[in-house]
Amino acid sequence: MEYIITEKKRKIATLETYISVPKLFLALPFFTPKNSASTESHIEVKEFGELRKIKLKSVNLSVIRDFEVFLFLMKKAYLKKSNTFEFDNAEIFKLLSIKPNHRDSFVKDVYTNLIEEKLSSIDVSYSKKEDGLNNRYGFKFIEFRKVNKKTTTIRLSKEFIEFFNELEYLYDIPKDILKLLKSEYQRILYIMYICNRKNATNHFDVVDLRQRFNVSTKTLDKTFVMHIRKANDALLELGLITKYEEVKEPGKIAGKTLTFKVDYTYKTLYTDLAKKKIIAAMELKPFKSLKKLKVKEEIERPESTKELTDDGDAEWK
Repeated sequence: MEYIITEKKRKIATLETYISVPKLFLALPFFTPKNSASTESHIEVKEFGELRKIKLKSVNLSVIRDFEVFLFLMKKAYLKKSNTFEFDNAEIFKLLSIKPNHRDSFVKDVYTNLIEEKLSSIDVSYSKKEDGLNNRYGFKFIEFRKVNKKTTTIRLSKEFIEFFNELEYLYDIPKDILKLLKSEYQRILYIMYICNRKNATNHFDVVDLRQRFNVSTKTLDKTFVMHIRKANDALLELGLITKYEEVKEPGKIAGKTLTFKVDYTYKTLYTDLAKKKIIAAMELKPFKSLKKLKVKEEIERPESTKELTDDGDAEWK
């Protein structure tokens, strides 16, 4: 299936607790919920900047653990200024909050597979016109890996890093705020809101949301909408968004939701980390994991502590 994404170029405020990620990896269904419709991701984009016929392939990658390790590896490459680096696994344990008595089994049963099978499956290909010729490029994310219970050695593809760095329309992902979002739906919505800030009020059609979340066709709209509503409630409690409402099917008393209208700004999405931590720690109802909700899926029937400064973004309000 081909995905078309709109582009928005903006300046980037770079802080130590942030990682800048191209919109290409955020707006498309590349990192998705665990129970996505398919086990593999095959995404095609007609064009993005100077690139044409972009193809992104991988096994299904989760927006929680897989996404965090992906960002961790990219950050390591930036800090080391090299595509080859080694790190103590204690950093991963801390990142993913793995308890000491679970670490050996985590490395053996989860982490090795995450590096060896999941992130190593990321494959990128695209066409680019140079000197009058259309060149086709292709490469993997991870080129070499060595994992034991104490350390990990990684060599990322130099071509991937160059591709990643050359893409415009970067968006800063604040790792500290990301940690507060335990639900997959909360996290994906937040990522979507970061890279879709054209207006004070932004519109998200349920059809488009289903595509971004890569939900099964067997999941009823009302079930999916409920998940989106719960996630928005949590983002509202945190102050990441200031308001949201549902646009219903016209002409019906109990019409189904067609669109979500959501209000937020650059400041609400990025600032007041200390306050947001306090609110999240209160464990209010909207922050409880969606896994705890007693919802049965039905078969579809026909019918920071460091202060941000104004970086020149017009949306800093």
